[in-house]
Amino acid sequence: MSPKKGMSAGTKKDLISFLEENEVKNINMLNFIKDNPVRSLERIGNSVLMRGESDCLWVYISGSDERDLEGVLRRLTPEDRTFAAIEDWMLPALTAGRKIEWHLSMVRLFLPEGVDLSGKRFPHIVPLSPDDADYIYEHSVYRKVTRAEYIRSRILAGPSAAVYESEKPVAWLMTQDDGSIGVLHVVEDYRGKSYAYDMTICIALEIRRKGGLPFVHIEEANTKAMNLARKVGFRRDRTLHWFKIRPEGVPEGSEDYC
Repeated sequence: MSPKKGMSAGTKKDLISFLEENEVKNINMLNFIKDNPVRSLERIGNSVLMRGESDCLWVYISGSDERDLEGVLRRLTPEDRTFAAIEDWMLPALTAGRKIEWHLSMVRLFLPEGVDLSGKRFPHIVPLSPDDADYIYEHSVYRKVTRAEYIRSRILAGPSAAVYESEKPVAWLMTQDDGSIGVLHVVEDYRGKSYAYDMTICIALEIRRKGGLPFVHIEEANTKAMNLARKVGFRRDRTLHWFKIRPEGVPEGSEDYC
């Protein structure tokens, strides 16, 4: 069976059960599999290689053994160029001798079950409207690595949270295609009103209500976001990387982010 078109080394259900043995480590891949089309999913030793489609054709890798990673590398093809949630120790092997089009490093933090958010109510927080996707895109600091269509799809998928003034959102938050809480923004004139804190709790409660594990990705230098996450009760887990490999002969910046 082609590695690009199917499941191997066990059924999809078997591989998901294997990943669930360490839910926190594999939460990105598990959530992506649940909510997005999967092109291939295969186990290589104690590692798992997955290709799935959302705004890009993403490659996810779960593992902890360098020998297994060598086997994963042999399974990759020239089409495997956009990687998600890659751990620090994997990065040198995946990028050695390759040109990188873009690279985002994020710290993952998760909300432990023991953090009690019950009893909190925020009537001023409402879901985002998909009609506001273009407006949200215009305010994004990640316009080079996202699209308005992706934002619209994530609003529709939910959960999301927003504060509206005069029928326009002045603060918003949603979940990414891997279930992480993100795309946080508060318009400058509306900062200092605890909107970010309130929205984060609202979405975390909704994720818990559905049986999920709330988690976020934050750039190390973003101290405000880090402090907010810790205030809510999120705990640091590990650093992860998202990047795109640029093919030989292609000038830098000449391609779309996917």
